[in-house]
Amino acid sequence: MENLIQAKVLEYDGKVMTVAPAHPIDRILLQRQVGTIELRLIDGRTITAEQRKKIFAIIRDIAIWSGHDPEYLRELLTWNFRSIDGREAFSLSDTDVTTAKLFINYLIEFCFNFGVPTKDTLLHQTDDIDKYLYLCLEHRKCAICNAYAEVHHVDRIGIGRDREKIVHVGLLAIALCRNHHEEAHIRETDLFSENFVYGIKLDHYLCNKLNLNTKERK
Repeated sequence: MENLIQAKVLEYDGKVMTVAPAHPIDRILLQRQVGTIELRLIDGRTITAEQRKKIFAIIRDIAIWSGHDPEYLRELLTWNFRSIDGREAFSLSDTDVTTAKLFINYLIEFCFNFGVPTKDTLLHQTDDIDKYLYLCLEHRKCAICNAYAEVHHVDRIGIGRDREKIVHVGLLAIALCRNHHEEAHIRETDLFSENFVYGIKLDHYLCNKLNLNTKERK
């Protein structure tokens, strides 16, 4: 059985951290012969107004799509997020920045999974651009407009190289719809700069999901 003990950080010199447990732990230390502990750093920053605005905007879109009451949906989606993440109950009025960011990621993935139409592209709602770009590739959603996407290789494969044989793992790529894909071939740098997007590295999971080669073929 594990014990979750909260403690206040008193000092940290770059190597040694001094903490003060919220409650006495002498008995637990002796009984269980504790020699090591795990640290979970709790974000001390409070959710921003911008994060709260994004969360309510996405939930509003889900409510319009599903026909459910927004307040009911907020409670349901929060509960489901907590059950997946293992997070304790939290309030959108004063939760921490990290929890808010992860909840936004969850809501964006929910929209991608169920094809929820949104009033605005979720590019404008994300609070974690790296995770967002990954989700766009995973779900084949255009990183700019969220339409069905193709894989645009930021790392040029080059003329004469067989896309079926080349190993895609580690190459930079981004999910773009046909229109934005064609535009990227003409003005990639400006397009990416205007929309604050970029290519991310393809890993084995993404390559398998996108049916891209992961092994050298002769």
